Amino acid sequence: MITRPASKPGPHQCFYGLLLAVACLPLLPAFAAHNGDINGDSSVNLTDLLWGVQTLTGLRGLTGPQQEAGDVAPLVAGYSVPDGTFNLGDLLVLARAVTGTLVLSYAGVPANQFNIGDSIGEGEAETGGIGVLNHDKVWSTGYNASDGVNSINERLGGLQPANYFENNAANDSLFNQAHSGAVMADFATQAQAVVAASAQVPGAAAGDVVVLLGANDVCAPSLGDMTDPTLFEQQFRNGLTVLAGSPATRNARIDVVSIPAIYWLWNAKFDKPVCRYIVWPFVPCQDLLASPDDDCANAVTRQDPDTIYPGDGSNCRRRKEFHRLIRTNYNSALHDVLAEYHDDGRLPNARYTDLYDVRFDSTEVNNSDCFHPSEAGHALLADTVWCRSPLGSLDPACSP
Repeated sequence: MITRPASKPGPHQCFYGLLLAVACLPLLPAFAAHNGDINGDSSVNLTDLLWGVQTLTGLRGLTGPQQEAGDVAPLVAGYSVPDGTFNLGDLLVLARAVTGTLVLSYAGVPANQFNIGDSIGEGEAETGGIGVLNHDKVWSTGYNASDGVNSINERLGGLQPANYFENNAANDSLFNQAHSGAVMADFATQAQAVVAASAQVPGAAAGDVVVLLGANDVCAPSLGDMTDPTLFEQQFRNGLTVLAGSPATRNARIDVVSIPAIYWLWNAKFDKPVCRYIVWPFVPCQDLLASPDDDCANAVTRQDPDTIYPGDGSNCRRRKEFHRLIRTNYNSALHDVLAEYHDDGRLPNARYTDLYDVRFDSTEVNNSDCFHPSEAGHALLADTVWCRSPLGSLDPACSP
């Protein structure tokens, strides 16, 4: 269960009473400072471990940047939460990294946040109005202090108000690279835009890059018109390779979010005649929305899209197949490919967040196109992604 706090944090508060030792850590411009690479040869190896031993035994002195590189302890929930000193704890974590029993992932507060995505990333129709964009209310990089969405950007700003370069109306063109209608083929282009924009922020590096793409690849005229899964995977690799190939982004936290369970958008509004007969014929997701009346065997089978029951009609079966294909062909590719880039060190701070268990209800889907998440839907996305993040796992507001 996710419990939303009563209000957003003030500009000078450590977020929601988060453990002081974690929430108020000193902020570095990018994640490279805490990557374990003490000697700066672009890998964590026995030399780094030796230098650490020599430092603790008084045989070697480290520069400030070298000490920051070696500051990788303690580990909290498996993530590195640096405490500002280099000691035996850091040496033990380094030993695990060198022997391959640990892949270092940094859980500190990033210096900034970029958004790669599609119409959800632009907040399209969030507050009504087909085609109307609401960048200020987006779940990731949103910045509207008075709305109902406590965005990830706002939460990070609450953690480190003095050092986090928070998105706002003036900075949004830098940080929000999402484009309505984008498909996975656009990932590499948006990633290049993030690399270019990183040069214009303090530290000239990205701290966090949120990626939510793929909905327009699975929404198609028919199931057979979905983006070919093999092509989808290659396009995803192309975007990750861009991020891994630039010093401005390779050490950033790369937060890839699964394609949401779009089935629940239909379920939330299928009983609204205006949605069924007037709006949905024009929404480009007919593999889900065509013949939108419910022909599942009953309400119980409709609420279980993972199972086809006797009595489920042909349209119900088609929608459940749509649901299955997203999970098995597309989200699995996102998870598995990202794990490759993380495990081999190309994107050492990459992380996948699975949202496929999240169900949108009627209030969480807007009433204009009856399809995109409403303001409440963006709040749900923000709450869920945050509470499943390393910092969110330490947040008392995220109850188990």
